[in-house]
Order: sequence, then structure tokens, then C-alpha cells
Amino acid sequence: MNDKMIKNILPQVQFKVPLAPFTTFGLGGAARWFIEVKTSQELVEVMARVKKNKIPYYIFAGGSNMVFPDKAPQKLFICFRASRLNKNNHELKGNNIEIGAELSLASLITLSLKNDLQGLESLSGIPGTVGGAVVGNAGAYGQSISDHLEKVLIWDGQKTKWLTRKEGRFAYRTSIFKEKDWLVLRVRFSLNKGDRKELIKKSRQIIRIRGQKYTPGLKCPGSFFKNVLVKDVSKEVLKNIPSDKIIEGKIPAGFLLEEVGAKGSSVGQIYVPDFHGNLLINKGGGKTADVVKLAHKLKAKVKAKFNITLEEEVRLV
Repeated sequence: MNDKMIKNILPQVQFKVPLAPFTTFGLGGAARWFIEVKTSQELVEVMARVKKNKIPYYIFAGGSNMVFPDKAPQKLFICFRASRLNKNNHELKGNNIEIGAELSLASLITLSLKNDLQGLESLSGIPGTVGGAVVGNAGAYGQSISDHLEKVLIWDGQKTKWLTRKEGRFAYRTSIFKEKDWLVLRVRFSLNKGDRKELIKKSRQIIRIRGQKYTPGLKCPGSFFKNVLVKDVSKEVLKNIPSDKIIEGKIPAGFLLEEVGAKGSSVGQIYVPDFHGNLLINKGGGKTADVVKLAHKLKAKVKAKFNITLEEEVRLV
């Protein structure tokens, strides 16, 4: 497949587009082919042509949890995101919100707060889109986006259909949507009525807490490794974990990393800050190869001391 053929199939395609500016980590080489779409209808139309012509592709959204390679693979990179709410991309009925996957998670939370609906406020301050949050089952402070999710509209390559929460197979930071070649187009939430002032107060508190860790302009994809589920750890391993460090059935990856001296570690322009062990930050000009090296080094240290294998929360493309 050459550039001319791609242009004939997808007239809106762009060539040699740097991927780094589309991510919060600021990493990634240039995509040979690139398309940015803002509506689910446009995404399905593009993907129908992509599938028909067997064009290799990769879809991403907010870019807040992504690590793109220094040399992008020869694929069509499709960015699916929209900037603001409009009458076509969301619907509010009673305690239910139906919203386009392309919209920011922040816009969903704002919509819920304005309508006195509780169940999403603990996710305040998390970057990225609704769709991306659903795929990765994003969560914080004991709340996950799937907790009040009712159903998800997907395109399976042939047709669109709604899937129930149960069919989404949600678990800690994962879902069936990470496994299947489906497009998440729209999501419906069933929330509860709450006190607007209290909900806004909690939202602002969480944003302040997150702001102390993720300062504006920080080139970072958020927590790099997943917390460790206690149920997945043997009793022998748990003997080495202080009980007061276990939170809601999870061992914080940050605790494990700090115990092995992760803070201050670096490879090239990628480093772990002195205020949190589970963050990898790009000073500017960093390389994905350095991220991989540093992550491997940190995982080896945790494995050696605790016999626990950390798993990346970010998605390495």
C-alpha cells in the first residue's frame, strides 16, 4: 500500500504526522498515515474503508495512557476525539447519561455534576476520553467508570450493537474492549441523585490532590504500573507487605517501587520523580526506548525484592 493508494481510499489522510503532540507523555515518532476523526459516524465510515482495503491501522483517543514507539509502524493512525458537547453527542434522561465515546471524561463528569448525579465524581481530573476510560476501566479513589455503566454501543466490523455491562467483562483496569477488534462509539450510564454542592466539593478536592502529583505541563502518562490485587498474590509474598499499605484489596505499585529505591531513577531523559515512585516523566526530548529500559529495570527490582511482577497500566504500542 503506497501513499497514493491511501489518498484515493481516504482523501482526508495526512502524511508523516508526529504522534508525540497527541500524547501526554510527549513521545512517539511520525505516523506515515494519520487521520483525526471527531464523530462516531465518521469513525465507522473510515473504518469500513480501512477494513475493506485491509489497511493496517491503530486507533487511539486522548493519548493520556499511551506510549508510542520512537519509530512508528507502517500503519494508519486514527485519532478519535472531540472537543465539546453538542446536541448530537450526548443525551440526558432522568438519572441516565448517554454520551459519545469521543468526548473527554472531564465533560462527562461536568455534565453529571451540573445535573446533581453522583457516581463519577471520584474520576475528576483523569485525562482522556470517555471511550478510552471505558476500554481501560479507568478508576480512582475506589471508584471505576464501569461501576455505573449500563451499556456500550460498539461497531464489530459489520454492524453496531449495544453490549451490557456484564458483556463488557470489566475488571481492574481492563475490559473485553482491550481484547476485541471493536470500536466503542457511545456509552450509557445509570447514576444516582446526589447533592450538587457536596459532589462539586468532592470533585474539586480530588482535582487538588491530583494536581499536587500531576502538575500542569508534566509530560507523563499517569500511573505507569497497575496496583497489585491482593487476591493474585501468595500468602508468602503478603508476609513482606505491611498490612497498613494494602488499600481496598490492592498493594500500591508506588509503595513497591519506592521500597526498591525507584525515586530518582532515570534512563536518558525519562525519570522517576522524587515525589512518587509510580510515575515516569519525560524531561523533554525523551525516547520510548528509554521508557522501556527504565520500566524493565524497575520491574526487575520489584521482582527481586517482593517476587511480584508489576504489570504496565499504560499501553505500549
